[in-house]
Order: sequence, then structure tokens, then C-alpha cells
Amino acid sequence: MNLSVVANTCLTVNSADKSIYYLTLSAPENSSESFSYEAGDWLTVQPENSPEMVSGILEELALTGDEAIELRRAGLVTSQQALQKHLELTQLNPAILNKLQRQMGLGDWAGRQAMMDYAFGRDILDLLALYPDLKKLGLEFLNFLSPLSPRYYSIASAPVNAAEVSILYKAVQYKTNQRMRYGVASSMLQNCKQNEVLQVELKSNPTFKLPANSETPIIMVGAGTGLAPYIGFMQSREQSVLSGELAGEALLFFGETYQKTNCLFCDEFKRWQAQRLVDCYYAFSRDQADKIYVQHHIVEQAEKVWALINSGAHFYICGSQTQLAESVKQTMLALFQSHGSMSVEDAQEFWLALKREKRLQMDVY
Repeated sequence: MNLSVVANTCLTVNSADKSIYYLTLSAPENSSESFSYEAGDWLTVQPENSPEMVSGILEELALTGDEAIELRRAGLVTSQQALQKHLELTQLNPAILNKLQRQMGLGDWAGRQAMMDYAFGRDILDLLALYPDLKKLGLEFLNFLSPLSPRYYSIASAPVNAAEVSILYKAVQYKTNQRMRYGVASSMLQNCKQNEVLQVELKSNPTFKLPANSETPIIMVGAGTGLAPYIGFMQSREQSVLSGELAGEALLFFGETYQKTNCLFCDEFKRWQAQRLVDCYYAFSRDQADKIYVQHHIVEQAEKVWALINSGAHFYICGSQTQLAESVKQTMLALFQSHGSMSVEDAQEFWLALKREKRLQMDVY
């Protein structure tokens, strides 16, 4: 579907370490487009590669951009169209290395893990620089590339205003090997102006939903843009209360780097806290000599967390799989042992039981 940009606001204008944006979309004027979603769902964006990246690949392969190529999903397109709209350039898929090893004898990777390690942080220009012989393939090289996949973003709103949907996104940019790298979707979104039209889809996320009963307690844990679904959760809870329903206790454990510049949606959460809809515990890791993370506050509030879990609370984690999610899991396993008098094995089983009962829900990446 095509949705129009209502606002694209940088929330961290004075931040030294990151740029995080709040993007709101709606159906364009005079459009018959209608859509529905729930808090916790995803919005996918179909990105396009930057002109600079496309030009760089064309130059390395000695192509003009007008050559015709048949792509499985797109049909007959020019090499320039293929590189801009249909092929993955900013990420190096390990499957490409596997094909190059099998078909051309390139590389000495011992297995899939070695290929994944090698591909991490590299892009297609890096691959051509490392293996110059690939440039001789010209147009044929494009057949090795992966399709350009949609990027998934957790929706950062609730359908209170059914005509709008919002996301949080971080502008991905970093420097490696003397070259700046940019996220294909985030750099495209960063340049979006009001009324610009984007190709997006709404995707249901059945494993990250508010409890059916608004009185069920919830514990929300997130860091950075992992705050996104909880904005939607709180908007939904606020709407439920305005409709005369009762809301169960809610805790938010949120982590960022600096309070002064990176306290995302803090004013809104202060308002919800004043309405007694949520209790917030913030961990700003760089504001003091000793780094403080969300798991430290979970430990501090262990009695409250354990009491809510015992009373049927749903527990949510949104953020990095390797950093946030794993750290929080280990903290919770220790909490089950200390406050639930469980053995290591029982704590593991309890964690799995919460997952099976859908009281533990994760949206991690």
C-alpha cells in the first residue's frame, strides 16, 4: 500500500551518538486506501538503494545501467533498475559467499558460521574490492545477489486515530574500512519530506500483543527504538481507561545512553505515569561512570516484578537479541531462583512455560 508522510521528526536533535526519528504516515488525500492494525504489529518499508551505491557498483562492473537483465521476481529490468530497486547491496548475504565458493572456488570459509562472520558488516562493494576477479563477470555478477528485502519496523502507535500509523527508526550510519556505511531503509526514510508517498505494508505480529483483558498487569522491557511497541501499548491502555475500563499495573524498564538528549517519549510517559497508568524505570548507561542498564533496575525492583509475574503479568522484551534480550533473560532466571526458590533447571522451565502460555513475548532483532 502507499501511505503519505504526515511528519518525520528527529527526537534526538542534540544527541552526539545517534539520530532517532518518529515517522507518522497516513493514507494520501483523495485515496481509497484503508488499513487496520493493532499495537505490537509491524510496518514494513520497501527501500531503494542510494544513487551513490548504485553508481559505485555500475562503475566497478563496467556497466552503463542500460543493460537488460531478467530477475526472478521483477522480470525484465535494466541493470540500473535492478541495483536500485531489486537487489541487496548494503548487506552481504552469507549465501552469496556459499555460491561463490561452490561455483567459482573463491574463499576458504570452513562453513556457514565462518561465512556469517566474514559477511558481517560488509557490503557488495567490499566483496568486489576483496575479489577483483568478480568485476570481470559484469552483468552476470548481478545473478549472485540477493533480492532487496522489505525492512520491518515495530509500530509505535495504537489505532486510536485509525487513519494514521507511526514508527520509530534509527538512522544507521557508521564508518568501516575508510568508507561511510548507511542503512538502506533508514537513510531513505531520513530524507522523506511531508506528503511524500512510501510503499509500505502492515504485518500482523500475533506473538507481541497486549493481554485481552486490560486489567492484566504488563511488564515492558526495551532499549532504544525497542520502545516503539510500548508507545502503542500505552496509547491503547489510555484509550481503554477513557472508555471506562480498568487498567492493570504496568511497569516500563527502558534503556538509552544519555537522559538529556536520548530520553525518547519521556514527556508522554511522564504524563501516563501521572495518570497512574505506568511506573517507569529509566537506565541511561552513559550518564555516570558505572554503566547502568535495564537489568540493574529489574534487580532493584525484583520483589515488585516477581509479585506481578505471580499475579499473571505478561512480560515483554523489545530490542537487541544478543545484548538486551539475553541479558534480561539471565536476570529473570536469577530472579526466579532468588524470589521463587527455584533451582537452575526449574527457573529455565518456568521461563519456557511463560513462553508457551504467551505471557512472555519478544520482538527482537
